[in-house]
Amino acid sequence: MPKVTDEHVAARRRQILSAALACFARDGFHRTSMQDIFQEAGLSPGAVYSYFKSKDDLVRAIIAETMGFLTQTATVFTEALPDGRLRRPGEAFADLIEQNRNVELGTVEQRARIFPHLIGEQQRDPELNAAARAGLSRLREGFATLARAAQERGDLAATIDADQFGRLATSLLQGALIQISVYGDDMDLDAYVRTAVALLDQGQQ
Repeated sequence: MPKVTDEHVAARRRQILSAALACFARDGFHRTSMQDIFQEAGLSPGAVYSYFKSKDDLVRAIIAETMGFLTQTATVFTEALPDGRLRRPGEAFADLIEQNRNVELGTVEQRARIFPHLIGEQQRDPELNAAARAGLSRLREGFATLARAAQERGDLAATIDADQFGRLATSLLQGALIQISVYGDDMDLDAYVRTAVALLDQGQQ
């Protein structure tokens, strides 16, 4: 019997998650059935169930992927650049949005459309809530670190609370996702990012 490679497992898992994401974005979590996901993925029930035992497992996996992305990105953007400096907060925000565009799980709009649903799901599940809090906390802490570095450079007013600055920067990401979910292509994400960068970096270049 041919050996199943790690690459095959990862690709099949991604295929199933992308199918579930497409269904959730279109119909919501509760109106989506496992049969819908089988059809969207083009796979048999057995093939899907060998990776995920239930719809709740799929929801958890999507939240884990989302929070893992935030944690990984926050870790990267708080590392020093080749010239030794830390990124400006707005610069990091622009990097975050760009990386989100390149995530290999559904589309930007699909991920944005399920964001409000994810909020509701994590509120009823302590395990999901813990994962969401961990990811968002890491992002907030990353922005707070960059805010303190900006204050040390004299680029950001010393009177600003760095921790609350981190929450503000995080809320700009959350706000972008909500508006994309509502407005779709009518949301000019590039213009939004330019405005956010100018706000977070106070005109610094």
